[in-house]
Amino acid sequence: MVITPGISLETIGCLLAAEPASSVFERLDPPRRAAVVMALLGLVLVGLVLTTCVMLGAHWVRRLARHNPANRRTESASNHVVENRRLRGALENILPPHKAGETVHMDGSTKETKADPP
Repeated sequence: MVITPGISLETIGCLLAAEPASSVFERLDPPRRAAVVMALLGLVLVGLVLTTCVMLGAHWVRRLARHNPANRRTESASNHVVENRRLRGALENILPPHKAGETVHMDGSTKETKADPP
């Protein structure tokens, strides 16, 4: 057997003869040990619940992504056109008159908008 210069045979004998140290968990009294076990179990259960929520959310998002949104867009676009016409009709006496082909500019000095002359 090769012995390194820093360790003597007596030190090795003492280390081999010593009783193995018990773990911190084994040194706890039973009520405290039960509390530690319950806390660890609670952490594991919370982790499982969070993982399950993430997986269910991902499944829900994937299911939404499979739907064809084209039908909804055409319906909502036509609804927006109707809503815009109603809004323009309601604001007709407030908004300045203009034609659809006119360009509107911002006057830098007065901060007002104006239409190009025809």
